[in-house]
Parts: sequence; structure tokens; C-alpha cells
Amino acid sequence: METKKTNENDLVELYKLLSADLPTSAVQRSKGAETHKGYDTTGFGYQFIVNRFNEVLGIGGWNWNFEELERAEGSYKSGQKFFSITGKTTITLFFKDKEISHSEYGGHQSASITDALKGASTNAFKKTAAFFGVGKQAFEKTIDEDNSADKKEIKNFKPTSSPEQKQVKKTLEQTLLMIDAIATEKAVDVWEQQLEKTDAWTEVQKRVIRGRLDNRRSELKK
Repeated sequence: METKKTNENDLVELYKLLSADLPTSAVQRSKGAETHKGYDTTGFGYQFIVNRFNEVLGIGGWNWNFEELERAEGSYKSGQKFFSITGKTTITLFFKDKEISHSEYGGHQSASITDALKGASTNAFKKTAAFFGVGKQAFEKTIDEDNSADKKEIKNFKPTSSPEQKQVKKTLEQTLLMIDAIATEKAVDVWEQQLEKTDAWTEVQKRVIRGRLDNRRSELKK
């Protein structure tokens, strides 16, 4: 079986797919007054980042691991005990003839050892994923930049019974944002039907679009 060679254009396309905007439902916000961190945070949910890797690379097309590097114990001013975990996450992509790996560090402190481990691993995971473009908007602090002319147009977009002509004129990122604006499950059905008929997208791109359509359908059923 011949291995497909990776060229620079393949890697550029891969990055575009991975770094495309995540759905609005992926955004998670926290108030400093509630978390006691002293500052508000805006980021993306862990599962949505996992979903993006699965959509683009498929199951088995990537993996990740977490290595605990340091564990400490202490007490809050209240006297309650806490655990502090620091570690390293490595994500590896299996793309055609290449294995592409990167590692970043993260940490978390909690009164529960389980929550400390979970927080440290996901913190490092999100930082590592951003290296590949997934969720990078959280670190760019561009999640809420939705006032450009293009994004206002997309936000007001209402799919018709024949969206294929509109799809081929938009970038993948814009198409995913348009899917987030779908108002009914019936409209999702139309998009899925047209997607199978068009040859305007590569198979990898279609996989990403199908994943976003499935996510939107789930949101509309709630």
C-alpha cells in the first residue's frame, strides 16, 4: 500500500481545518468572583476541541497523553487542604506520511486530587491544541470579535432550500459559522443532502462539515 506524501499545501490545508472557528456552544465563561481567581476567563470546552481533532483527522488519526511532573499540597486561608498538579501534555497527529507532535505545560489547584489532575491535564491539553490551531482564538482573545462586516453577514444568514451555491462561494470557516445559524432540523437535512451531492469540498472538508451539522442538529433538539 502506497503512503500518500505530505506537501506544504497539505499542511496549510490541515491547519485551516483545525483552526476554523469552533461552534458558539463551545465557549465557556467563568467569573473571577465565583472561581476566586480574581479574573474572568473565556475559553472553549474540552470536548469541542476533541471533536475538532476527530472531525478532521478521524478516530485513530491522533492521540494525546499527559505526564504529571509535580504534585504539591497546601492549605487555603480557610484551613481547607488543596492539591496542586503540574504536568505536560503531548498531542501527536498522524497525517499521511508524517507524525507531528508538540507538548505544552499546564497546572491546576483544587481541594480534590481528582479535580486537580483533571484541571492540569485539560489546561495543558488546550494549550497544546492551540499550537495546532484548535481553539487558538481563546489565547488570541478573539472569541468575541464578531462585529466585522463578514461576521455580521454570516450571523444574519438564513439557509434556503438550496444552500450549495452559497457554500461554494464561502470559505470553510464561513460555512461552519453559517451552519451555526441554521434555525430548524429540516434545514439541517437540506444541508446534508446538498453536501453529499457537491464536489466543491474535499472528503476531509466534508467530514468537518458533517460534524458541525451533527452538532447543530443536537443543539436544535434540546
